[in-house]
Amino acid sequence: MPLILHTYSHLQEIQSEFTKNFPGLKLDFIFHGDEKLNLSIPLDHSFSHSPIKYFFSGSVLGELVVDESMTTKEVEDLFENYWHLPARVYANIDGYWQKNKKTEDTRLKEYITTGIKSIEQVI
Repeated sequence: MPLILHTYSHLQEIQSEFTKNFPGLKLDFIFHGDEKLNLSIPLDHSFSHSPIKYFFSGSVLGELVVDESMTTKEVEDLFENYWHLPARVYANIDGYWQKNKKTEDTRLKEYITTGIKSIEQVI
């Protein structure tokens, strides 16, 4: 079942929904300061609790659809290309959050159907 995310959602809500739909994965946003965000508007809430739509000066795609057939790298690219957000997806492997070439090439559905003990079991 696809995860549909909207611009009225806030970062923390998006992260929570992602983890709920794809156990064993963690979505994080790593900001470096060169993102194309509109941070000049006053926010009523903390950054992580403000709607995504407030981060952009122009119009952006109203929703993102994350499908279980996507790879973790494709999810990162989706957030970057449509919402200009620096998303990173990490896999819980042997109790540690990891990101590498193997995790980038693994489809999200692989993390749903298996209890991940090591990435070699998934791939």
